[in-house]
Amino acid sequence: MIVEGQIHGGLTQGIGPALYEEISYDDEGNISGGSFMDYYVPTALETPHGRPTRPPRPRRTSLRREGRRRVATVGAPPAIANAVVDALRHLGVTHLDIPITPEKVWQVLKKKGVAE
Repeated sequence: MIVEGQIHGGLTQGIGPALYEEISYDDEGNISGGSFMDYYVPTALETPHGRPTRPPRPRRTSLRREGRRRVATVGAPPAIANAVVDALRHLGVTHLDIPITPEKVWQVLKKKGVAE
C-alpha cells in the first residue's frame, strides 16, 4: 500500500510539469504570478485512478533507502507530452514544449486550421 501511494504521489508530481506548472515573467523579468492562486499545482483530483503497476525493485542506496516514487515522477512528463504529440501527429505536430496547457493546444489547432 505504501509503494502504491508513493507511485500515485510521484505520478501527481509528474503531471504538474507536463500540464500545469509554468512560471511566466513580465517585460521587466519579474515573475507574474506571485502566489499559488496563479501557479497551479495538481492534487489528487487530477491524478488518474486505478492500481499502478509496480516497477522493478530498486537497489538500496548508500543511505540504505529504496525509492520508487521517482519512477512515476520522472516518467510522467515525457509520457504525457509524447501522448499529446502523438494525438496531434496527423496534423503534422512533432513537438510541444511543456507544460502542454489547453491554450498551447488550442493555438496549435488554430494554426493548423482545425479550430477558430
